[in-house]
Order: sequence, then structure tokens, then C-alpha cells
Amino acid sequence: MPRIEMYMGYGCPYCASAKHLLASKGVSWEEINIHDLPDRRDEMIRRSGRMTIPQIFIDGVHVGGSDDLQALDTAGRLDPMLGLGKKGPHREHHKVVILGSGAAGLTAAIYAARADLAPLVIEGGQPGGQLTITTDVENYPGFPDGVQGPEMMDLFRKQAARFGTTFLAGEITRVDFSRRPLTVILGEGELITADAVIVASGASAKLLGIESEKRLMGHGVSACATCDGFFFRGQEVFIVGGGDTAMEEALFLTKFATKVTVVHRRDTLRASRIMQERAFASEKIVFLWDSAVEEILGTPDGGVTGVRIRNVKTGEVTEHATQGVFIAIGHQPNTTIFKGVLDMDEVGYLRVRPGTTHTNVEGVFACGDAMDARYRQAVTAAGSGCMSAIDAERWLAEHHA
Repeated sequence: MPRIEMYMGYGCPYCASAKHLLASKGVSWEEINIHDLPDRRDEMIRRSGRMTIPQIFIDGVHVGGSDDLQALDTAGRLDPMLGLGKKGPHREHHKVVILGSGAAGLTAAIYAARADLAPLVIEGGQPGGQLTITTDVENYPGFPDGVQGPEMMDLFRKQAARFGTTFLAGEITRVDFSRRPLTVILGEGELITADAVIVASGASAKLLGIESEKRLMGHGVSACATCDGFFFRGQEVFIVGGGDTAMEEALFLTKFATKVTVVHRRDTLRASRIMQERAFASEKIVFLWDSAVEEILGTPDGGVTGVRIRNVKTGEVTEHATQGVFIAIGHQPNTTIFKGVLDMDEVGYLRVRPGTTHTNVEGVFACGDAMDARYRQAVTAAGSGCMSAIDAERWLAEHHA
């Protein structure tokens, strides 16, 4: 077996995702906690050239972070690197296959498993969904003192497993819903068939889409303050966004940074009132209203040095010195592979029959952030996951008695 080294830290959901993927392969790895070992942090930066965690090496070769590891797996390149044989072209048939493992997918799994449907959950590129990159969850019923997002998703998963749900690490790259049984295809060409499919693929964080953001990602640009905030202790950072996620991350960054500047395109925040009040009360947080990031300044070798900001009303462009830029501008539904197959709106949210989770394809159901453009909350995702499992159970009873 190859030697796998993972530089990681406390409270890092992307680290947990990478470890989960490796564990699903049955391999072991060495964990290097750079929170406890500053010398190893410098070693990680020197070896990888990045300031985000995790950073993973296989036999001394840098393969990147959690997303890079998942991309290798989706492309079928990870197993050979791990010394694993190629999987067969087909897996066993399932009554219900659930695509996604966030609040919606895991709730659907709990209900489907309790209905004796023995669901298979294909966990996707981010096992546990968006809540795994959320710190304090204070608005989910049943947790009066709040709960950490990763902890809550772990509880959901354990509950689903208790009733007989099985899990498969991997990401779907294609589907064939034109015939029976329904077929989903994983990255390595594995075919999985099902009588019913529940799409709970969720949403992913949006990025700005500018060249400098991509070039400097991991070199001072980050999409996860929880993961990478400690790299910026004693420095000044910028965060882009105006919703709850942006305010939560801004508040988290005040633990490390001397100043946090929030850049928002509007003159009011979209965040909930309580999150706005917390952000406005912080002496370390300042706001740049009606503004957008035009360019992030710096080099991969030297890191981020500043940002170029444009006022969207006046057109004035200013430059500001900073060592870090965090992106928190919302999410895009993970539904690209269903284009031309399932009905969706212009943004990509799946359309369902009003009052149900039925899509336009018989036996295919949708729930959570993949179909909810309005609420996008953990509790509504869980509720729609429950609905999808009940819809699937009733549909199966009618069509597969």
C-alpha cells in the first residue's frame, strides 16, 4: 500500500470529507495536525505551495486537497494510485438509490430504510452536504444550545445506517432515466440500477469566476473560513458576500484576523436579523457597500497582497491591501448532469409537481437544495427528504407491488 500523508486541522469539514473517502477505499493514512504543530504547517506550505487544508500526498506526490482527491476518484484515477484493482462494471440492483448525503438525502434514507426499502446512498462530492462546512447551527429544532454542522450530519448518517441504509462513496457522472430499471453511472463506469431514484444532490458554493481567484485559490484565497482562518492570525482579511454564511464566516474570522472587511454588492445585507446584529456589533468587522471584487492581487509564490474593488454605482475602482480573501456568495444547485433529462428552471433548480417531490420522470423524485430555490434551510431540506421517501414508497407500492 502507498504511504498517504494528510495535513489537516481541527474543525475542518474538507479534511473529514477526504478522510471519509479514503476510509471508504479501505486504506490508512498518516494525519499531520498543523494546528498543534506549527513546524509541520510551514512544511505543508513549503511542500504544497498552498495555505488551505487538507493537503494530501501519496508516496510523496502532492495530489492536492479534498476536491482534488474527489476529482481523481470521479475520473477513475484514484484507485490505481492507491494500489486498488479496478471495480467491476456493474453493482447489484436496489429498490431505492439516493443521490446525495446532506440533510435531505439522509432524511430520505431514514424514512426509506424504515419502510424496508433498503436504500443505497451515493454520497457525492461533499459527503454530508453544505452543513459539513457550517460551524454553529442554531435554528434546527431539537438543539436548544445549537450544534456543529458536521456533528449534526454525523448523527443523521448514524440514524440512517441504524435502519439499514448502505453508503457508497463516489459521484454520479451520468444517468439514464429513459428505460427501466433506472440507471446511474459513477465516474469509473460503474452502473447502478434502481426501481426509484431520489435526487438530493444539493448545492455547491459559488465562486466569483475571475481568473485571479482561480490562480490564487489556496494561496490566500479560500472558500472555507472554518478550514483556513487560522492561517491569517494577526492579519487583515476580506470576505465577499452578504448572507448568513458570509456573516457567520466573518464572525469566525474575527478570532484570528485583526480586521475583517465585508464586500457586498448591495447597500443592505441579505443575512437574517440576528446574524446582521452580531456582525454589526463586532468592532473588527467593517463593510464596503455597493462593491464588487474586480481582481485579487498577488502571486502563487508570494500569496495575496490586495484586492481591487469597484463601486457598482459610481464605477470608482480602489485598491486595498489584504493577506486573505474568503468567498461566501451563495450556492448553485448540483444538477448539471440532469440537464435534458429532468425539468429545471433557468438557474438549474429541479422542478417538481406542486405539493409533491415527483419530477417529470416517473420514479424519480427530488428534494432539498437541488429543487428548493426559495427556502434553502436545513430543516426544509430534511422535510422535503421525508416527503421524497414517502412519495417513493407509495409510487413503488403502486408500480412494483
